[in-house]
Amino acid sequence: MKDLLERARAVQARAYVPYSKFQVGCALRSASGAVFVGANVENASYPQGLCAERSAVAAMVAAGEQRIAEVVVIGSGNAPCSPCGGCRQLLSEFAPPQTPIHMAGADGGLATSTMGELLPMAFGPLALGGEPVERPATARDVLEARFGADFPELAIVLGSGLGGFADKLEDATAIPYGELPGFPTPSIEGHAGRLVVGRIDAVPIACLQGRLHVYEGQGTGSLATMIRTLAALGTKLLVLTNASGAIDPAIPPGAIAVITDHVNMLGTNPLTGPNDDSIGPRFPDMTEVYDPALRQLIEASGEALGLDLAQGVYLATPGPSFETPAEIRAFRAMGAGLVGMSTVPEAILARHAGIKVLGLSIVTNRAAGLAGHPLSHAETLAVAGKAAGDLERLLAHSIKELARHAT
Repeated sequence: MKDLLERARAVQARAYVPYSKFQVGCALRSASGAVFVGANVENASYPQGLCAERSAVAAMVAAGEQRIAEVVVIGSGNAPCSPCGGCRQLLSEFAPPQTPIHMAGADGGLATSTMGELLPMAFGPLALGGEPVERPATARDVLEARFGADFPELAIVLGSGLGGFADKLEDATAIPYGELPGFPTPSIEGHAGRLVVGRIDAVPIACLQGRLHVYEGQGTGSLATMIRTLAALGTKLLVLTNASGAIDPAIPPGAIAVITDHVNMLGTNPLTGPNDDSIGPRFPDMTEVYDPALRQLIEASGEALGLDLAQGVYLATPGPSFETPAEIRAFRAMGAGLVGMSTVPEAILARHAGIKVLGLSIVTNRAAGLAGHPLSHAETLAVAGKAAGDLERLLAHSIKELARHAT
């Protein structure tokens, strides 16, 4: 609640109230963990202005969310500021009765109630003689209803051109991301946008066919929803796969590389904003993002299959343009051996939530200035498709050992 109070106080200072002089700030946390804020705005037709709570709810709905988990309202007066009747009604449309509503005043006074206590006689569809409207379900709600407590502890994110592995699952159930509230909506070829749950060699697996990239312009909030939903359902180990370019000249196109570490050049971090301590610490350690034991396990599987696995530090750029030769030279000086446009946000979110991470990259081309020809996404998909068979064999061979490490 402290983070919401700080955000509400900060936005309160930006309220536009030339008539009432009464500043109100609101901060609410949605079901995905995202925070939305609003301040009251007046005009010459006062009191027909915009309340702080309405501003915050509008921002939440515009972002594609419809469920409130917690609310803070702070006003200019000394007494704790309670939402007005109209705002209570609006909040009740999106907040279950047990939702905590924290009300603060200028002198530091604080009172906490619940949505149900503030609005015991909620006016909704039933009062109008209509049918009851159920609260929007979260992705966790949907998946718990489908799988109960049997959701896999092992999950795999399948990158560009690698989605075919999910087709190998037995007794598979496929759910489009569009049916999972808050999940990303990939727009790039080679990313189907489905969650497929099934088994390989009797091992339960959740495969995520497709991911979101920063350059698609949707932010990282949906990635946070996806990874945190997996964590809430009991996932303990996440395998992240991708397609990358080789900065290290010793790594040829078509090779499978084990990611040993990463460099975040995306210009953003998915943990930016208020922290939910129930998920992970404010400052998570990133000394060993990619689990050493899992790396040893996969290398042993590669050796058993006769696959010569490479290793490298993966550097993520925001894209969507490919890197310039000068940038590649700079990245090599930084110690990077692989370059791509994904994976790092998911790895950070997973470690923050206590999920073990293994990173595997199919090298589809030599990086800019090293390839001898222009780079293209078509080449990425073509080479990834050819090497996907080796990656599928590697995952299938190691699946039981990976599952053992997930417990």
